[in-house]
Amino acid sequence: MRSWSVPCLGLALGLHSVLAAAQSSVSAPAPQGEGTVAAQGAAPVSAAPSEPQGMSSTGVEVGAAPSTASPNGPRDDTRMGAMQAYQVALQRQRLDAAAGGLSAARLREELQRAEQMVQDGRSDEAIGDLVYWISNPSFAPLAELPEGRGMRFLLGDALARAGVIELARGHLLPLLNGKQDLWFRRAVRTEIDLALRSPSAAVLLADLQPIEAHAPVELRSDIEYLHGRALETAGQAQAALSAYHAVTPRGRFWAQAQYRAGLLQVDAGQYKQAENLFCLVADPKQTPKEAPLFGGSDFFQVRDLARLGLGRVAHEQYRFDDARYYYYLIPQDSDHLPEALYESATSRYEAKDYTAARDLLQELRAVGGGHVYQDEAWVLEAYVDMALCEFPKADAKLKLFVKRYEPVRSAIRQLLGDSNALQHLVEALRLNQDPALAGLGVEDDVARTVGVLLRVDASYRAASQQMADLDHQLHGLSQSMAELDALQSNLAAPGALQPRANDTDTRNATQKVDLINDQLSDVQRSLRQLQRSGKTAQLAGLRSEFVRLQEQAATLQAAQHASVATPAPGATVGLPALLAADRTSASELYVATGELKQTLIAREQSLAKEAFERLERRLSRLLRRAHLARVETVLGKKHALELEIDALAQGFLPRDAVDSLDAARYLMDDEEYWPFDGEDWADEYVGGEGLH
Repeated sequence: MRSWSVPCLGLALGLHSVLAAAQSSVSAPAPQGEGTVAAQGAAPVSAAPSEPQGMSSTGVEVGAAPSTASPNGPRDDTRMGAMQAYQVALQRQRLDAAAGGLSAARLREELQRAEQMVQDGRSDEAIGDLVYWISNPSFAPLAELPEGRGMRFLLGDALARAGVIELARGHLLPLLNGKQDLWFRRAVRTEIDLALRSPSAAVLLADLQPIEAHAPVELRSDIEYLHGRALETAGQAQAALSAYHAVTPRGRFWAQAQYRAGLLQVDAGQYKQAENLFCLVADPKQTPKEAPLFGGSDFFQVRDLARLGLGRVAHEQYRFDDARYYYYLIPQDSDHLPEALYESATSRYEAKDYTAARDLLQELRAVGGGHVYQDEAWVLEAYVDMALCEFPKADAKLKLFVKRYEPVRSAIRQLLGDSNALQHLVEALRLNQDPALAGLGVEDDVARTVGVLLRVDASYRAASQQMADLDHQLHGLSQSMAELDALQSNLAAPGALQPRANDTDTRNATQKVDLINDQLSDVQRSLRQLQRSGKTAQLAGLRSEFVRLQEQAATLQAAQHASVATPAPGATVGLPALLAADRTSASELYVATGELKQTLIAREQSLAKEAFERLERRLSRLLRRAHLARVETVLGKKHALELEIDALAQGFLPRDAVDSLDAARYLMDDEEYWPFDGEDWADEYVGGEGLH
């Protein structure tokens, strides 16, 4: 019977939050680089990961776009009123699944089932079940038990992962008050992760300030890191540095705090202080032993970034040998290996160590495609060949570069002037289709190259992800509308509903009394915990529930058989009315979200155009360098030929002329060259007479 409420609860829970969350995603700022080292040829210092990898959005049928909602609603907003109305309507028609009441054992069983759903990626189903049980009137007396707190945390955490931040806060905030149990700690961590992912972190930070003084040291460190991020965003660099320095190695974000403090020192030109901070993370001998344990897998990602930062600081100060060492520390399985190889090759080129630069570029080529340094590395490799006086090789590479990227630049210029073609390309990328099928009017290889270059642009990639999230939500909303229509049809069909009898199971009176006694014991536990915590406001409600259960137990003990009550007159009115109201709200939301989608499409195309403008400027710069370098290769070959002629005039034969295909051009007028044709002539060397 519980399946009756699951399609409805998604609407009742998130109908109004979807549009607000998606609207805020339109105005969310595009990701920008955070801190740079202005080294010649060096890329900006990258930003460290600010949240655990596990906090990825899972999506709900009717939910908000992940990490974009602005939590400006009431602190206790859970929007359970709609689901409680469904509970009343289901009870009146005897369709509820918790007719026998709830107990701690039942909650424990449902909690384990919901946790398994979340682990299996079925977060929307887990949210549906959790909302059903938490909105049940029998849940209130058990809310402060470990099982009840666990269910509220799991619901808040699942909503947070789905991006419904306002409702997640409504379920997580009550867990921040009272005892500091497992669910308190997990709720604090989820709030911190939400704040790090949200552009409006100030509201979430305010939720954590009352508990900061008495929280455990590891949670205080996480809150200090959140303070530092908020201050850094506000432009208060010195205050942010103080907050970052207050983060202890027992915090999850100690490595991130040291790295971001180093970025602030780089921005201030304090390279020595920045290097010291980067070394705390990059050097295992200087890293506190607790930091990798509490930092988890993110610690090692930040360690790679810190080593990149050290290389860039050394590169900025022209300490090329130190830069090479720091870049070498990036492991082969790191996502930042292409950055390290390209920047290390650049530093070796500037240090005039051309052989090492060539080796690094060849290693970068072996990494494969998919990184943003492909075009830059191509031109740099040609310059390395020129520095080694290998002008034919350099010219061949430059000709191939021009042949490949000039059509790409022409295609980009064409797209900038043709909005329809740009729209077709963006739609093809959004649907994960082959760009060659978008009808751009260019060669297939050129279209695919343009698509790859657009995909790696950070601003466009963020907008594309928002569009994918909105499409996912619209698909879920359309499915929910279809389910609501089916439910309304089932309700209208005669005899479609099979309500339970009041005595829903075969348990005898003694077994029912045992169940009531278990519930009484659970309520007594909650009363004792509330009395110890001093929450007198909730005691009255629990005492009344305790009295009700006592009376029910006395009635069961006195009666041997439960009477079967008749359905209340007009009981079928409540559920159809609720379904009709939700169906109307869903239709309105679908129309509003469709309008929002058009806004997001326009924004996505605008960001794609901006990305192409940047690509056009970059490719134009690289192509100019390639054309100029080709002139240098011609001059270099001419100068090399002049040197050879001068050497021949002085009687010197170049070493590479021996057994060379070009050896004939080094001979004098009275000399003759016979190339080797695969046979040894016996009379050409001593001792070969008579040999066969």
